[in-house]
Amino acid sequence: MGVMTRLRTLAETLDPRMLHRTRVQVDDIRDQARELREALNLVDVRTQQLIALQRGNVAQRQAVDEARAALVPERILPHVRDAILRAEIHTDPFPHCLVHDWLPADIYDLMLAALPPAVFFADRPRHRQQVTVPPVVAPDLSYLVWDFIAREVVTRAAGPALYERFEPHLDRYIRSLMATSEDWHGHVDMHSSDGRILLRRPGYVIEPHRDPGWGFLTCLVYLAKPGDNKEWGTQLYRVRGDEQAPDETAFYVDKSQCELARAVPYRRNTMLVFLNGTGAHGASIPADAQPPDLERYLYQFRLGPTPAAIKWLLERMSPEERARWDGLKTARVGGY
Repeated sequence: MGVMTRLRTLAETLDPRMLHRTRVQVDDIRDQARELREALNLVDVRTQQLIALQRGNVAQRQAVDEARAALVPERILPHVRDAILRAEIHTDPFPHCLVHDWLPADIYDLMLAALPPAVFFADRPRHRQQVTVPPVVAPDLSYLVWDFIAREVVTRAAGPALYERFEPHLDRYIRSLMATSEDWHGHVDMHSSDGRILLRRPGYVIEPHRDPGWGFLTCLVYLAKPGDNKEWGTQLYRVRGDEQAPDETAFYVDKSQCELARAVPYRRNTMLVFLNGTGAHGASIPADAQPPDLERYLYQFRLGPTPAAIKWLLERMSPEERARWDGLKTARVGGY
């Protein structure tokens, strides 16, 4: 190859358009390789989940039979209701309460035993690992117990009792959303979400925020195991210059505006419940928390208006208020 030919080839290689095309091709290959790695990782996780499911079902056969005998609504639901109605409501920085021993001790221990193994959380990013309740894929014991928690404990006992306990605060809050003076009682029925089990590890941080608006009450159940450190629970904040969330989605608050009002410890068989209208809450686990493989579990569910109640409320809001609340959730229920 002559000198001129080599120079022309080099010039073509250095042509900006060719360099751009080459760069695009390299980026595409890199993206495809990343997607392939992610797909292979997910296949590996799914395989491990199936193995854990099979092994769990074999090892827990007796535990499943014992759980069926223990999950008696007539014994458990009155205990849950009484525990909630005894809980003291605090108003600083916003209405909240701690429900101690909210489950009978043996049922709480059963709930811990029925936590899905950690591999069932591994198909989500490390800082957002969660399992829906009841779990879609999990050993029989996990499904049996957590389906009972959602269907019986939360829906039939905890939800109605929390509605009753917080009614004066819900009354003021709901009236503040309405442009009319109508009585909302009898029109705004509340229901509980089934919720999700959250897995948090060292390095986890969620900055001060308010949860999505249509969940009027947020409920956090601490799933503390024996020996768990009571630190790193939930922080409740006052917010200087507090303002309404711009829409119905989660609302993150500038931390410089936040003043810590209460640090709620991570304690066994305890449920934190708060009105999700003002202030902020957050949580964190230090990156150097010990042991390095620390796992911290919580169960979160929310209490909010039914689809029919959402429509009723939207019709009675001012145009400005309605614009804040008429978002993705209202679209799903046929709102404005």
